Amino acid sequence: MSQCNRRTFIVQLVAGSSALAFGRLSVADEAKKILTEDDAYAKSMGFRLDTTQVDQAKYPKHTVEQKCSECQLFSGEPGEPLGPCSFFGKRLVPVDGWCRNFKPNGAA
Repeated sequence: MSQCNRRTFIVQLVAGSSALAFGRLSVADEAKKILTEDDAYAKSMGFRLDTTQVDQAKYPKHTVEQKCSECQLFSGEPGEPLGPCSFFGKRLVPVDGWCRNFKPNGAA
């Protein structure tokens, strides 16, 4: 059985903590990526960067008033062109974007 002295324990603790911290930073960077229309999941949700470009034949309930900035899943800051969307894993979406999962602010 190997002995673990205090110095070895502290060094391993610091190394492990650093690894966890860097792992969290890389996840945070991933979450800040901008969602594109080419993303496979975005395509399946009918995502558009501009709500005026939505196919009305395919999504007849869509209106141009429906946009990311008016959705309860959007948590962007007022005046910013992009903001995180909880539906797309906090990826950044434009305020004028749209997807078929649009939920108006204040809806239950």
